[in-house]
Amino acid sequence: MGIVMRNILLCLMLGIGCGIYYETIAPMRVWRYRWVKDTAVPAFTLGFLAIALTEIPPYILQPVRVIVVLWLVSWIYFQMKAVQSLILSVLFCALMWIVMAIVVSAVWALPPEYRGLEALEEELSYSILLCLILLFHYRYRKGLSGLTGGQWARYGYFPVFSMIVIMAISMMTGSGETERLVAVSGFGILNVIALYFIGNILEKDARVQEMRLLQERTQNQMEMYQNMQRNYERQRRELHDYKNQLNCIQGLLLEGRLEETLHYVETLNGNLRESADVVNTNHAVVNVVLNQKYQSALEKNITMILSVNDLSGLTMGEEDLVTLLVNLLDNAVEACEKLEERRIIRFKMVLEDGELILSVSNPVAEPVIIDGKKIATTKRDGRNHGIGLLNVNGVIERLGGTSALRCEDGWFCFSAMIPAAE
Repeated sequence: MGIVMRNILLCLMLGIGCGIYYETIAPMRVWRYRWVKDTAVPAFTLGFLAIALTEIPPYILQPVRVIVVLWLVSWIYFQMKAVQSLILSVLFCALMWIVMAIVVSAVWALPPEYRGLEALEEELSYSILLCLILLFHYRYRKGLSGLTGGQWARYGYFPVFSMIVIMAISMMTGSGETERLVAVSGFGILNVIALYFIGNILEKDARVQEMRLLQERTQNQMEMYQNMQRNYERQRRELHDYKNQLNCIQGLLLEGRLEETLHYVETLNGNLRESADVVNTNHAVVNVVLNQKYQSALEKNITMILSVNDLSGLTMGEEDLVTLLVNLLDNAVEACEKLEERRIIRFKMVLEDGELILSVSNPVAEPVIIDGKKIATTKRDGRNHGIGLLNVNGVIERLGGTSALRCEDGWFCFSAMIPAAE
């Protein structure tokens, strides 16, 4: 019974370490039932317990089953691709093997009177490993979540190489324990130094990636502003043509050509209906975004029902407005594109008592799983989708507003209230 309890405690330590390790790198998947995500650590623990209670394979094959457990559980519970999960699992196994090799070599290099520590090799190894993971989490918990598997693979070859070398050294015969300790510890120290610099490089890569996404968003906003300028120039030209058309109508009336005048006015009226803006909120940026998205949705056979009022008193920054409207409407349009019927978007944006009331609702093909202010995504480029929602919530929170998500009766709805007027 004592051996079983010891194995359970050791496996639990590893499970906790794995949970912290993967949570530092990738967010948890969103589950329909929130309690499911709390089973990640027990799943890791059960996987390690299954390894501990089965027959020990040849030494060279022992890391394989550890990697399989890590890969399978992490891929199920965390938002990452299978390749990225495999790479991160290999890196964790390498770290674990390096720590264990250093501890074992250190214990065997001790004087004979301290050889009793042999029975605590695993406890010492897993305790040191857990401490290293906690330091890793504290240092990089905010800087590594957006990295891809390829970026990790670029810098993860050295720990894997070190694991292989340490395994080879551990299997060597004929060398003293002191020499083996020096060799293993040397590789361990090199890994600590290398991992420190690698972590800094990866953190910088994550920041560069965020800057790139920010630049893309800024570029989209500039395109929106350029579109606004083009609309302004178009309106100026149309105003000039309108004056000429009034002069023509006046001339026809003076000549008494009533039928020609009537036909001419009907033609002008039809052209005006086709070219006129759908919505006018007395706010230039909002008008540009809503009219552009309305026309874009119409081209995709999506009906957009708009409910707006006078937004001339809106004091929000133009970039914040564009971030909110573009991200929310793009997500709604994308959801409607997956439907064959009920392709409708209901949009509300009204200013009441100094607060902006904003809501976007659309039907969905299947129920959306909501976890707080996060939703599950089926997009292949799920990371960009998450950044879009993160930007929306970031703007709302920075402005002191509140937001909510819900999915009821086949409809998904985003709503927010934002202090946004003088």
